[in-house]
Amino acid sequence: MLGTEYNWLISTSSPADGTPRVRFASTSLLTMAVAVFCFLCVSLRAEPAHRQLLQEATAAAKAGDTATVITKLEAARALRPDYPRVRTNLARFYAQAGRPADAMQQLRDLAAMGLVMNIERDDAYAPLRDRPGFAELVAAFATNRSATGRDEAAWAITGMDGIIEGLAVHPATLESFFSDVHHRCIWYRDVGGESAVMKKFSADTDGLLGVFALKIDAARNILWASSSALPEMKGYSDADRGRAFLAAYDLGTRRLARTYSVPPDGRDHVLGDFVAGADGTLYVSDSSSPVIWRLAPGAASLEKWLESGEFVSLQGTALSADGRQLYVADYANGIWRVDLATRVPVLLDAPAHATFFGIDGLYAVPRGLIAVQNGINPQRIIRIDLAADGTPSGVRVLGAGHPAMSDLALGQVVAGHFDFIGNSGWSEFEKAKGPTAARTVNILRTTLE
Repeated sequence: MLGTEYNWLISTSSPADGTPRVRFASTSLLTMAVAVFCFLCVSLRAEPAHRQLLQEATAAAKAGDTATVITKLEAARALRPDYPRVRTNLARFYAQAGRPADAMQQLRDLAAMGLVMNIERDDAYAPLRDRPGFAELVAAFATNRSATGRDEAAWAITGMDGIIEGLAVHPATLESFFSDVHHRCIWYRDVGGESAVMKKFSADTDGLLGVFALKIDAARNILWASSSALPEMKGYSDADRGRAFLAAYDLGTRRLARTYSVPPDGRDHVLGDFVAGADGTLYVSDSSSPVIWRLAPGAASLEKWLESGEFVSLQGTALSADGRQLYVADYANGIWRVDLATRVPVLLDAPAHATFFGIDGLYAVPRGLIAVQNGINPQRIIRIDLAADGTPSGVRVLGAGHPAMSDLALGQVVAGHFDFIGNSGWSEFEKAKGPTAARTVNILRTTLE
């Protein structure tokens, strides 16, 4: 879901062309030529400790100091043991340093996370190919590529040439709405005729930017949309940079009622997702600046609710069942839990053999969370079980490997299942290319257990 160039996350395998897949925090899936060593670009803002260590490892790699690279990577692993990128690079440098047993262990850990790597085709692992257990690792990664779960096609949207990022289904009428980042609009699925067709819900005069998350407040009859400027949207100009707001649509009149802007502060802002509390308060994640915004009932604009230098690229949001805890996915950090009363963020530990990196959408369900994890390979839908104290106790893959799960975006829990966008179209707009050919966007469905 959204953000900027602050974060890109290397996936743990390479596609057919042999280069690694990377995903910008803006959700674009891009291809980058692989170097011996690839790490995060240096940004102008303070970085969390594990990212600082990655940058230090980068400098050491450029200097040819393999021992220091490994030391920095091991320190980063201690801070973020579920970060696939750290373990992938540790495996490569362990192999280079003549430590095959250590390299094999990193690969076993990555396979246990359910990830996919083409280690048999990567020359970095050539020193390992004749070792006992390497063939088993190749087989394990191949198994992880197989389809998992019972995903099924809910419906398809034909003739779309934009970026379909979010969906919202009215809990009573089941009317469906879809956001389009490129065309700067909201669509709805008109089922009034002989066959369902997509029609524009928003008006061109509404002045929307790229539209991301959609949520329906049925009690107040409002459709909320987060809208932010980025190069993939039609008509983008430098003057749009940093603009972002929430838009409220009256479902009774089907018109824009009001917008609520992020106060201008000279920074980039992308409002990727938000969640509503029982009293109507909205908590909004910012993928470009390390901020969680709040829109209180009756407020005229968004207010900065929480800022932290530890935030990297905030994405999906969800509230605990009692409404006291806010869960926020951080694409290159994991999952934060924030107590609404104290506003203290706590980074949650992933259970053994699991990773919380690369999570985009996040949704509350009884005794757990559903997550759209599109920053790893394979992209997948997972369920995170929560213990009584709200900490993660287990992770299960609900869906992965479906042919239509090529570019996952957001979804919604609907009537006991989870509907989500399988191929949003971000990859069609790499480097803000366009126009693109019309295609079919698949809405997929999986169970909650």
